[in-house]
Amino acid sequence: MPNNTPFWDIILLKLLVFMPKVFAAVIGAIFGLMLSGDIGRDGKIQVNISVIVKFTIAVTISLFGGAAHIELMGYQSYSVMTHGAIMLVWAVFGMLAIGIIYQAVALMQGKTLAEVVKEVKDAAFAIFNK
Repeated sequence: MPNNTPFWDIILLKLLVFMPKVFAAVIGAIFGLMLSGDIGRDGKIQVNISVIVKFTIAVTISLFGGAAHIELMGYQSYSVMTHGAIMLVWAVFGMLAIGIIYQAVALMQGKTLAEVVKEVKDAAFAIFNK
């Protein structure tokens, strides 16, 4: 019976390197959901298919966009934390684009700019004051 320890060690090491990047992508997606208005004024989120799709899109943008950015700019030799920061930025700005589109549609449907600003501000205070 062969010893499978080296194979599992390699898999675990690759997972340990990848986890900070995934964590950064998830945090960026949560910030993006806050900007898109899916996290309410009380800091709670209503999970529905729209939120799941937006969250999946944000994490996908983060992982693929961040990986492409790291590859194209030649940042492979940088630390895992630097890679995580790049992916966080990609997740936040990817969801920021979705949030901007969402708020632009809300403005076209008659919501005032003050209401949009108040909604985003209240969601940020609800998240960070808990």
